[in-house]
Amino acid sequence: MVTLTSRAMITEDLPFFEQLVSESQTWEELELTGLTLAEYISHTQHPAGRWRIWEAEGKQVAITFDVKSAPSNQKPWLGTILVAKEARRTGLARRIIDAISTELLLLNEKVLFTGFPAEQDAWRNFLSYCGFEQFKLESSEGREYLIMIRPLE
Repeated sequence: MVTLTSRAMITEDLPFFEQLVSESQTWEELELTGLTLAEYISHTQHPAGRWRIWEAEGKQVAITFDVKSAPSNQKPWLGTILVAKEARRTGLARRIIDAISTELLLLNEKVLFTGFPAEQDAWRNFLSYCGFEQFKLESSEGREYLIMIRPLE
């Protein structure tokens, strides 16, 4: 099995992030909403959050953003996961989410949350495959968001 590691994202990783965004048009349209990538990163900064680069055998393959304690409910949230096009559909994303889940379980957390626009069926299917379950619908700014949870026990 390929060794998977993560590290904090640094400024020099921005070109890789830009590549992932260019390969993920829906994410770009829904998340950037007119912001530059640097503005988006700055906008999502949170003291309990972290942007991470994931590498397989020393090669960058994914980026995640997760928060250990979100302002909304003081629970862990997965905010972003973007996988390089050539590494998609290999089980890599599930391994990354498993690794984040294991870290949280060691901190005695019971669940990992995530949310996205409810009409994004592909995102719901992907996250379901990765072990998330539908939790509830929320409305914000005239839009419906599906909140999903991944039990960690």
